[in-house]
Amino acid sequence: MKLSGVIFDADGVLQHAGPFGTEDWVWSARRHRDFVTGFYSAAAPETLADVGAFTAACGRALAQAGWPHEAASYLERWAEGAVIPDPAMLEDVRRLRAAGVASYLGSNQDAFWAAHLETTLGYGALLDGLFISCRLGAAKPQAAFFEAMLAQIPFPREELIFFDDKAANVEAALACGLEARLFTDRARYLRDLEELYGLGA
Repeated sequence: MKLSGVIFDADGVLQHAGPFGTEDWVWSARRHRDFVTGFYSAAAPETLADVGAFTAACGRALAQAGWPHEAASYLERWAEGAVIPDPAMLEDVRRLRAAGVASYLGSNQDAFWAAHLETTLGYGALLDGLFISCRLGAAKPQAAFFEAMLAQIPFPREELIFFDDKAANVEAALACGLEARLFTDRARYLRDLEELYGLGA
């Protein structure tokens, strides 16, 4: 089988949950989790699709919740502590690209996190393309997400493989004609590449 590109999910694949929401900081860890859950439950789609609207809405929600400091301090700490890139996986991306295999991100994210991944975490420079739900107008596991992404990748879907840590997303990708595998850990991911394409670590 020919491999021209690998599509990675973000959360649970290229990056993992950080300490934010599990440690006390001004508020208790539980209060942070409750705030984030409540904010997303109440946020309108247009709020999640625009960084400025997201930031403004989060600031209003923090004020209503009694956050005693500037909203910027909360957003900064949230961005720094919510996700941690996996160095080994990022190095794998570099090795793939050095071997001539394109690497892409296929992820469900709002505009705030999309910008954070692209610029602060450096995924925009690391990967050949970022395909993110808030920009595509559809989210995994919708077929529309995969079709919109595939329309922008310059390789046939038969030459691509998709890795995600959610079975529903893997099944949806398979239904769209992509090769896809469930990501559980890096060892299994490397084994999949070896068995399917003869690519070693």
